[in-house]
Amino acid sequence: MQLTKEVLSRYVGGQLEIQNQQGGYLYRGEVAEVTVEGEGDRAEVKVKFAWVAKGEGYPPWPERWVKYDDLDYGVSLIIASASEIGDDRLCLNIPITGELAVFFPPNGSKLDPAKVEGLDLAEV
Repeated sequence: MQLTKEVLSRYVGGQLEIQNQQGGYLYRGEVAEVTVEGEGDRAEVKVKFAWVAKGEGYPPWPERWVKYDDLDYGVSLIIASASEIGDDRLCLNIPITGELAVFFPPNGSKLDPAKVEGLDLAEV
């Protein structure tokens, strides 16, 4: 699947979930901007979040969500494969790092920011 800014723009206002069971982390945040930078072997997906939460207690499943301060995420497309996985979701599988990154559309599954500890909704 060819990822372009046009393809990814449909996820602005939706959420991105990044999980790594081996690394023991799970993040979820609202996508503010998403772009594809560079070409060929240098192409990267870059995401800017409006807010990000970290799932504490993952794996197996987060016991609570806490504010996370890093609002940037990027992945080189040379190490990632993209596929549509139903319900208008897009999955980036990054086997070299063990990450799965799933884009959810604005009308899709959402983590409620009101349930994120330490997140000031006035900032969002």
